Amino acid sequence: MARVTGDALTLCSVCNRRHTNLTRLLGASAPDDWLAVSNGERLEAELTPDVCILPDSGLIRHFIRGHLQLAVDDMELSPFVWSIWVEVSEDSMRVIAQHWSDPNRAATRPLEGVLANELPYSEPTKGLPVEVHTRDMGQAPLIMLSRGSTHGLAIEQRDGITVHRVAELGELLQR
Repeated sequence: MARVTGDALTLCSVCNRRHTNLTRLLGASAPDDWLAVSNGERLEAELTPDVCILPDSGLIRHFIRGHLQLAVDDMELSPFVWSIWVEVSEDSMRVIAQHWSDPNRAATRPLEGVLANELPYSEPTKGLPVEVHTRDMGQAPLIMLSRGSTHGLAIEQRDGITVHRVAELGELLQR
C-alpha cells in the first residue's frame, strides 16, 4: 500500500480535531485479480509498478496503474490520490505502449477502461467505467470516472472531500 502523508494545520470542521499524519496517497500494489491468482498462475503473468499482464482462461488481460485525484478542502493536502489499477483492452494497451516514451504522450486521446480495485466505499468500485488520460512522462495516468456517475467515488472526484474524509479513508485502510 503506497502512502504519502501530510498534516492538517487547522481544526477539522467536522470533528473539531487537528488531524495529523494524514495519508495523501493510498493504493493497491496490483489489480485485485492479480492478488486472487495462485503463485503458479503468476509465473505466466507480468507485474511491474505500472503495468500488469494477466493470462486468464486463454485470454490476456491488460492493466495499467493510474491516479484518481480528489480535491481536498485544505489546499496544503490537496489532492488526495487513489493509486489504482484499471483494466484496459488490448488495443488500448497497444496505444499506451506506443506512446509510453513519447515526450508528447499527454496529447494521446483518453482511453476507456474499468476500475480493477475494490476501494472502501459502500458501493462496489471494481468494474466502474473510467477514462485513462496519459500525462507527461514521469506522471501516472490520470483516471476519471464518468461525469454522470452517481457512485460515491465519482461524487467525491467531482465535488472534492474534506480533511476529515481524508482521515477516515486512511483509518479504513489501516484496519
